[in-house]
Amino acid sequence: MKPQRHLAPTSAPLSWREIGRGLCGIRCGQQERTAREAELGAYFGVKHVFLLSSGKAALTTILHGLASCSSRRKVIIPAYTCYSVPSAIIRTGCQVVLCDVDPQTLDYDYSDLQRQVDADTLCIVAPHLLGQAADISRVCAVAQPHGVTVVEDAAQAMGGRVNGRWLGTQGDVGFFSLGRGKNVTAGSGGVILTDSDQMALRLRAVYEAAPEASLKSQIVNVLMVVAMRFAIHPFLYWLPAGLPFLGLGETTYDPHFAIHKMDGMRAGLLGGWEERLRVSNGERVDRTLRYLDRLPASLQHVQPIRARGVAYLRLPLLMPSVEMKAAVCALARERGLGVGALYPNPVSDIPELEGMVALRRFEGACALAERLVTLPVHHYVDTTDIERICRSLQAVSGAIPATAGRNQSALSTGPSRS
Repeated sequence: MKPQRHLAPTSAPLSWREIGRGLCGIRCGQQERTAREAELGAYFGVKHVFLLSSGKAALTTILHGLASCSSRRKVIIPAYTCYSVPSAIIRTGCQVVLCDVDPQTLDYDYSDLQRQVDADTLCIVAPHLLGQAADISRVCAVAQPHGVTVVEDAAQAMGGRVNGRWLGTQGDVGFFSLGRGKNVTAGSGGVILTDSDQMALRLRAVYEAAPEASLKSQIVNVLMVVAMRFAIHPFLYWLPAGLPFLGLGETTYDPHFAIHKMDGMRAGLLGGWEERLRVSNGERVDRTLRYLDRLPASLQHVQPIRARGVAYLRLPLLMPSVEMKAAVCALARERGLGVGALYPNPVSDIPELEGMVALRRFEGACALAERLVTLPVHHYVDTTDIERICRSLQAVSGAIPATAGRNQSALSTGPSRS
C-alpha cells in the first residue's frame, strides 16, 4: 500500500479530552456507568438501560433473558447480516433460523418471514442495516400473533428516527453498538434499551451475573483507542490498511467472545455522547446528500437512499453487476477511497454453521453479498473525497456494461414491501 490519503470505510474519532475522561472513569466505574444509563434512558425515552462490553454481548444478554423463561429456541435473523448476530445466538444455545432479505430495501423479505415463524420461535431480530430503517411495525405484525418477541438490532443506527420514534425503541427490546466506527464510540460497548418492566426484570437477572471488566482489559482498551485515534486519520490509514495481518474490516464469526458489564473507562469515554451523536449523524446526513447530488445516474441505487435525511453508517449502493462491484472495489483500494464491500457472504455460507441452518439459496442475501458496495460518510470525508469517489464510480460504470456477467440467480429487484 503506497503512502497517500486513504479513507477508512467508517470512522468515529475521539478527542484527547474524551480519552482523558475515559482514563478518569477507571477510578469511578460504577458512578460513570450509572450516569450514562440515566442519560441514555432520558434521551431515548425508555425506563430501562443496561450497558455491556459490546453490541454482541448486549444481544447475548437479551437472548439469555428471553430463553430463561421460555422453551422456545429458534431465533430468526436476516440471511445477510453482521456475523456477530449468529455468533451471539450460538453462544446462548439457541438455533439460527435464516430469512431472506429484499436487496432493494435491506429489510426482510416479508413473504419469507411469514413462512419462518412457528410455535418454537423465540424472537425475530430486526436489524437496521447501515442505518437504513427496517419496517419494525411490519415485523411486529408478523410476530405478535405467535407471541414472538421483536429484538430491534440498532447496532448501526443509533440516533436514527422513523415517524418521530427512535430506532432501537420500537420493538420489545433493542440494542446499540458503541464499537469503533459506529455513530458514537466508546472503543467498544453495547447498550440495551427497553420500556417493558417484565423484560427488564429478565434482563436484570442476566446482567447482574455478568462480571466486571478487569483493570488490564480497561488499560488495553485505552491503548487501542489511542492507537486507533492516529491510525484512522486519512494521512495515516494507508499504513494499517496495507498490513493484512491486522485484519482491518474483516468479518469474522466467533461465538467465544468476552461478556462483562461496561467498565468505567468505556463509560467515561462515552461522556458527552449526546453532542457527539448529533454532530456525527449530522455529518453523515450531509455527506449522503452530497453523494446523491453527484452520483452517476446510470448506477442502480439501493432505493431507500433516494429518501434524504438518513444518517447512514456507510452509504449503500447495489452495483448492477458482480464485475462492476469488483472493479469499483479494486479502484477504490488503489486510490484509498474507503469504498468497499460489506459482509463477504450470506450467513448461510459461514463454514461453522454448516448443518445448523437451512440448505437453500437465499437469493436476496446473495445479491447483496455479490453486488453491494458502501461509500464512506464519516467525519474525515471531505468534498474533494466525494468528488473523487463519484468520478471513480462514473469511470467504472462507463467502462463496464451494467449487465456484464450478472449472476442470473441474483435479484435485480427485490420483493415488494407493499
